[in-house]
Amino acid sequence: MNIIPLAAESLGVRSSATFVETADVKVVIDPGVSLAPMRFGLPPHPLEIKAMNESWRTIKEHAARADILIITHYHFDHFDPTEPLVFRDKVLLLKHPKDHINSSQRERARFLRKSFGTLPRRVEFADNGTFEFGNTRVRFSSAVPHGPSAKVGWVVEVSIQEGAGCFLFTSDVQGATLPEHVAFIRSENPDTLYLDGPLTYMMGQAFSQADLRASLKNVRDLLETPRLHTIIMDHHLTRDPGSNDAIRELRASAEKNGKRLVTAAGFLGKEDEMLEAHRRQLFAWNPDMPEAAMERNRNFQLVKELEKK
Repeated sequence: MNIIPLAAESLGVRSSATFVETADVKVVIDPGVSLAPMRFGLPPHPLEIKAMNESWRTIKEHAARADILIITHYHFDHFDPTEPLVFRDKVLLLKHPKDHINSSQRERARFLRKSFGTLPRRVEFADNGTFEFGNTRVRFSSAVPHGPSAKVGWVVEVSIQEGAGCFLFTSDVQGATLPEHVAFIRSENPDTLYLDGPLTYMMGQAFSQADLRASLKNVRDLLETPRLHTIIMDHHLTRDPGSNDAIRELRASAEKNGKRLVTAAGFLGKEDEMLEAHRRQLFAWNPDMPEAAMERNRNFQLVKELEKK
């Protein structure tokens, strides 16, 4: 099984798009990318915009090769309804657009389905489903909360198994703070886990110290499972400039257990390029007109387009 993170915060953008190739099928999970419209009171820096455009090209190139596209939930860093041709002739496995979904994501799901119309070869709702493609099994969890609560909605986790190998993608569980987040991981017993990390950049707002403690304990316990050898931890965690300090004990636990705990960039053998987390520093040495930067922000244009609907 070949696993390739296509875009992520450690690669300079908001995304967790991932390409998985087995002997039977090619899959892209969550083919989307975006930027924070504002962070530290600043719009996206030109380097972020450049990284986003490059990442979207990479995602589209891999989506064109893929047989299956998966959308785990309806946030704009996980899908793009404005380029429906990405879905042409694909098997599309979607988080259910009406069950276990909040109002904003329900509307985005409606817009997406209207956008792609009859372009996909096949559309299936994924929640708690299992799909066989030759000797490759794609299995989904039931809908689980997007973080410590379902305030911002629900997501589905997905595992891809080929022979003895199993890759599990948690989607946005914000560090696996809840028993239901961890239950699916344990049931699938992956050797490679892509876990979006705890939401430490919103500590005291949408994330608490108790949430962080729960996440650290759950991940530490997972690191002790014999089969798991690699955890990719990225996305929410790597929006935080202090992310390394936040998971220092997990890195020590991984090393103790002979496991790898890496960012998406690290998994690819690259240096982290956490542009959003260092937006203030980017503008400090290379400032740009905020209005001009915002106008070039593809995510900003997407929001404006949806507002017209």
